[in-house]
Amino acid sequence: MKRRSWLWFIAAVLLAVLAGVIAIFALRQAALRETESPLEAGRTVVVARQPIAANSTIRVDNVASEERSNVPSGAAVQVQDVLGRMTLRDIAQGEVITMQDLASSGLTSAITGTRSLPYLLGNDKIAVAVPATDVLSKWGAVVPGDHVDLLFTLDIVLETPLPAEMPTGEEAASYVKLERDQSLDNISALTLQNLEVLQVIEEQVPEVQSEQQQQQQPSVPQRALVLKIDPQDAVVLKYILDSTGKVDVVLRSPTNNTLFDVEPVNINYLVLRYGIRLPEPLEGE
Repeated sequence: MKRRSWLWFIAAVLLAVLAGVIAIFALRQAALRETESPLEAGRTVVVARQPIAANSTIRVDNVASEERSNVPSGAAVQVQDVLGRMTLRDIAQGEVITMQDLASSGLTSAITGTRSLPYLLGNDKIAVAVPATDVLSKWGAVVPGDHVDLLFTLDIVLETPLPAEMPTGEEAASYVKLERDQSLDNISALTLQNLEVLQVIEEQVPEVQSEQQQQQQPSVPQRALVLKIDPQDAVVLKYILDSTGKVDVVLRSPTNNTLFDVEPVNINYLVLRYGIRLPEPLEGE
């Protein structure tokens, strides 16, 4: 009987020791999980290809996708998620970009929601808003951080002014009204080049719409591009917009700083370049 009591006692001690070991192991594992930084392994993330200063707009040439073994919490996993956003701090080359390091998206719902643009301009540039009426910018293909060139078409033919004193008689009969197709007088040119898009602003769409508006086909919201531009070029742009009311935006590579030497195009240029033969008038006309 006494021997059996000892056996029970020894078994109880062993079970207690085993339970203590298991408890200590579990507590240690929990402590390690709490002290470890929240890392995830084996994921594709967005990293900085070059140093990015604070208050900079991230462009496509600033970032790249890489496979990293240690991924910090909140890391951006797609390049599209960071394009056009402004950095809240300096980001070193090769550093994983996290969403916490970025301001909200550059595309805003109203002009009052624009970012602090003065920090992006420097001392020799200004910001100008251009209506996004061309296809690329109207349908969202142009985003903050892109670099663009501007095209426009203008009627540059000036009508011959009448003399101060109108002639009379036979001399007045020599003034014949010239009938011509004004569209043939247009000239298209590539003007301002390598302008950085700081922001895309979009009109605010009311959340509550009437039944008639809901039945209609959804319309594309009005947008405008905010461009970083030299003050003198801003005056040129204003003249173009006031004269034509429309410019076309063309995208360029953000790493391409070349200023293209492009010849303006009119109907004469097309005839000479492509050998177009204008139709001759029919006999009897």
